[in-house]
Amino acid sequence: MHKKIAGIPLAEVMDELTPEEIKTISSEISKFMYQVHRLEFNPNDIFKTDNIGLKITDFLDELLNVHVDKNDMKFWNYNEFIKKDHNCLVHGDLNSSNILIDDNKHISAVIDFGFAGFGNPYSDIGRILSRCPKKYKNDIIKSYEELSEKPLDYKVIDEETDIWKNIDNAYINYMTKIGIYSPNT
Repeated sequence: MHKKIAGIPLAEVMDELTPEEIKTISSEISKFMYQVHRLEFNPNDIFKTDNIGLKITDFLDELLNVHVDKNDMKFWNYNEFIKKDHNCLVHGDLNSSNILIDDNKHISAVIDFGFAGFGNPYSDIGRILSRCPKKYKNDIIKSYEELSEKPLDYKVIDEETDIWKNIDNAYINYMTKIGIYSPNT
């Protein structure tokens, strides 16, 4: 089910890019987010697998209808979950390690949609900003604002960025505590 995708994670080259390359990559990141955030979805198709075109539908149907707790399914139900702040599709983990860059310094792929779902567009924006150097911030925000043709709320962006930084720090602390990660290596 996996296929090798050409490219190197942005995280590995982001400090080496020129200001023009940063502007290009930032624009491409913003375009990706904006397109995902504008995808139309049918709330009645949540937990349906007949539209994915794969032979694993029986497995997924069993997983969702037998093994997923009904309360969890209720949580994801459109009528109860999609509110003002959770009104679009989001990547869910849009960070610099999940963006692959080609040899020409353009995005070749965005990977790892394991946390994709319904959410707040600011969550994706805050996530990518939490993992990129500050020199990316203005270009990403400006590009997103140009695409959406409306200003973003900088206070909300900063709040979301701080949330993601705290999540990352807590994860690193946990991994260090259990001996899987050493910040000195």
